[in-house]
Amino acid sequence: MSKFTVTTNAGDGPETPNQPIEFPDTKSATDDAQVALSDMAREKLPNGKRADFAVSVEDDTGKEVYRAGLSFTAKDENDLAREREENEAATDDVANCLSGRGPRK
Repeated sequence: MSKFTVTTNAGDGPETPNQPIEFPDTKSATDDAQVALSDMAREKLPNGKRADFAVSVEDDTGKEVYRAGLSFTAKDENDLAREREENEAATDDVANCLSGRGPRK
């Protein structure tokens, strides 16, 4: 068994256990890290429109052997409408520039 340190970050800053954890191999440690990542998301969501989660694994020498992240972004109908308007305006600007009229002001 090898010792690994699994550091998690559910958006509140990194949390590292006081003692390394024993795992049979690196894959077992990284599998555990993936489960921790999904657990963090399950515990925090729903919670607004944005959340970021991260996890990393270091071996017993302190070498990082794994890193993963999960980003959650939600948009309501107002956000989607604003995004469509911005995209349409950008499309118009490109078309105007290509036709020699320049961007909208």
